[in-house]
Amino acid sequence: MVAEAYERYGHALYRRCLTLVGSEDDARELLQEVFCQFWRRREKFEGRSSMFTFLYRVATNLAIDRLRRRKTAGVHTPMDEGQQPSAGGGDDERVERVSMVAELTRGLDEDTLVIAVMSHVDGLTQDEIAESLDLSRRTVGKRLKKFLAHTRRRAQELGWAWEVQEAAHG
Repeated sequence: MVAEAYERYGHALYRRCLTLVGSEDDARELLQEVFCQFWRRREKFEGRSSMFTFLYRVATNLAIDRLRRRKTAGVHTPMDEGQQPSAGGGDDERVERVSMVAELTRGLDEDTLVIAVMSHVDGLTQDEIAESLDLSRRTVGKRLKKFLAHTRRRAQELGWAWEVQEAAHG
């Protein structure tokens, strides 16, 4: 089961991790951890969402946790220089935005965080997120509102002027 999942989804999950953390070494380590966690949780896997969706969530959360640990450990990221996240779509900008999300989302539940990353980092619409996670569009919208309220509070606490923009409704 795990070997088949690795063969089928490993490359896409590696690309996901690489896009978020910006380091090939970190992405390889994260990919291994994704499948280690899948192995440990395989009996709890509910099957209500696709295996890929489950693995995608694990990969996203592990990547964000890695970025948080970098920040806590004082490892340099683009946000360390006081730069504000840009709206561009290049790899550096994506890593920069994810780093900002990691800081703003401390204390936020895992499901809301995955939805926020899919919207604000991957640029998916609410309909696309709902379809890929097997949720209603209304649930996705509620989670994004929760994300916005939480991040606005955190930005204010951190003294950051940056404001998270409303997610696309299309």
